Amino acid sequence: MRTILFITFFSMISLSIRGQIALETLAGNQQAHYINYIDKDLDSTAKWNFFNLNRFTVNYKDKALNNVSIEGQLTYQFRPWIGLSAGGGFYGELFVPTIGLSLAYMNKKEDFFIQMYPTIGFAEGQVAPSILGIIGYTPKFNKRWGFSSQAIFSADTFEASQFVRIGADYKGNIQFGIGLDLLQNFETKKLNYNLGPFIRFNY
Repeated sequence: MRTILFITFFSMISLSIRGQIALETLAGNQQAHYINYIDKDLDSTAKWNFFNLNRFTVNYKDKALNNVSIEGQLTYQFRPWIGLSAGGGFYGELFVPTIGLSLAYMNKKEDFFIQMYPTIGFAEGQVAPSILGIIGYTPKFNKRWGFSSQAIFSADTFEASQFVRIGADYKGNIQFGIGLDLLQNFETKKLNYNLGPFIRFNY
């Protein structure tokens, strides 16, 4: 019940805040993967920024493998490319507060960007480093169509994950193509993958 409330709460926040909002669904060979993220400047000078990433997976065979992840960062930008961030992540039943940096880059054409949050997390009496990031490249072929590629990645002391999407872009509003989810567990050295078509809507 708590998980459903967190998903509903953060989804309502994401849809109510004006900014770059993406809604994506991947129909993979092992599970369906829903991703929603928002990146929003909170003031006219772009000093304050809010970033929120919500993920939810539904395993086709075993409901016990369903997963929810909600991560948010509030950032104060010293420069356009660096800032101080604070926030946290909710993973099932565990909340991990974090503090760290915000690093960003966008080229002049605005078709390539990198955004990263290297942070320190505090949970159950332990302190551990982690990183969350997005890389995107969307060159245009003409006014309507373009190429779309994006990778969302995260890593901590226990596991690393990468969500790669490659396909076509239509008017900057819709992307579709093939997606691959990779999850590596450092303790078991097990690699899980999820491959299938995806579609993304930008608002």
